[in-house]
Amino acid sequence: MEQAWRGLLAQYGQPVTLRSGEYETAVRAFVQPLLEGKSQQLPAPLGLERQDRFRYLGPADCPLDLDTLVKWKGTIYRVCSAHLVGEGVCPHWRAVLAPREESAL
Repeated sequence: MEQAWRGLLAQYGQPVTLRSGEYETAVRAFVQPLLEGKSQQLPAPLGLERQDRFRYLGPADCPLDLDTLVKWKGTIYRVCSAHLVGEGVCPHWRAVLAPREESAL
């Protein structure tokens, strides 16, 4: 099953760059918007604030944590939560991403 997952990532995964500290790793992963029926922008004290979230499914050998930044399609995302799932059968990282605030750059 793990070989099938790696084949899917290789064939259909999107190019993603993971940045943790000074290290960058290029991987192939699935990233897609989470459609929760909420508005993607909500009022905040300084104007509208993005609230959209994205699902990340990536290879088990490239771990994510809350300090990892994910670059996908020219936008940098922060990791809101990340878990290694499917151990023993089809291990992979599942995470929820949010666009990084401009002030954090």
